[in-house]
This record gives sequence, C-alpha cells and structure tokens, in this order.
Amino acid sequence: MRLLEVNDLHTSFFTDAGEVKAVNGVSFNLDRGKVLGIVGESGSGKSVTAYSIMQILAPTGKIVSGSIKLNDQELVGSAEKVMKTVRGNKISIIFQDQ
Repeated sequence: MRLLEVNDLHTSFFTDAGEVKAVNGVSFNLDRGKVLGIVGESGSGKSVTAYSIMQILAPTGKIVSGSIKLNDQELVGSAEKVMKTVRGNKISIIFQDQ
C-alpha cells in the first residue's frame, strides 16, 4: 500500500528578479514499511521537495503544479488547519544542523 505519492511536483520561488524553479517534475512513491533515500548535489531540490511535502515553504515559494498524497489524501492545496493535523502526527522532518 502506498503511504506517500509525489507526482510531477513543480515548486518555484517568485522573487523580484522573476521565477526561480527549484523542483521540476519530481515523482516518487513510498510504500508503507519501506525506506526511501533521496540523494543529489547541493542545490538539486532535495530540501525544497521535503518542504513542499510538509507545506512549509518560504512565503515566496509555491507549488506550481503536481500532486502530493499521504494515505490517499491530497496535500497540495490543503488548508493550514488540515496541515496542522498532518505535521508531526503523520509526517515529520528532521532539519540538518550546519
């Protein structure tokens, strides 16, 4: 059974200089009981993908298109009230100290 489905995710940041595309068409599935590692070069969009899933993007960030489903519940476009019940209860993020 699919726990998490990310399909054709596109996330951008809108700045005074224009649109900065940070995630461009990322798709993956995570099945219940499995582990998924996402690797890539610095600046390749790993963190922005995670922030998109959690809906904790900076104010200038926006999911432009795509789908993020957790237990078949669509998260893209979900109200903050819904996300507050999801974050920490169903999904979490551990930030890396630098």
